[in-house]
Amino acid sequence: MPASLEEIREAVGEFITLIANSAIPTEGRMQRLRRSLDRLALLQHDVSYRSEEREFPEPPHRNYDQMRRIVSAHFPELGYYNIPSSVTQHIADADLEVGDAIDDITDIALELYEVLWRFDHTSADDALWYFEFSYSAHWEWHLRGLQFCLQHLSAGHEDAI
Repeated sequence: MPASLEEIREAVGEFITLIANSAIPTEGRMQRLRRSLDRLALLQHDVSYRSEEREFPEPPHRNYDQMRRIVSAHFPELGYYNIPSSVTQHIADADLEVGDAIDDITDIALELYEVLWRFDHTSADDALWYFEFSYSAHWEWHLRGLQFCLQHLSAGHEDAI
């Protein structure tokens, strides 16, 4: 069953608010982040839209460095984490690569700001298309790595960061 337009817009807005709003208390912010990421991951499975063949205006550029500073201030406990170079190949012999939780959140936020912009300035179908496209083309990997890192932290493995 397709997710409703309202569900997706609300989930995207909730994530952006959590990331950008300084008034949100630090207490519970990490748990809210985990829930928000889970919700976004779940909703992307049920996106439904009609393709549109018309030209839309370009969204405004958002500054990566500025967004990263905001994310860093709101999630000071996050940083780098390990991820395996291979999951289904080279079993027990994979190299470790480094993920960056702050970069993950920043990239997801920048993509989701564009989804919200499209809801307000182009069309719902365009916003839903971009939500699905940008997820599969870019921020899925950020989300999944970040979920792994946050799950480790919530389980009491402080050495994850």
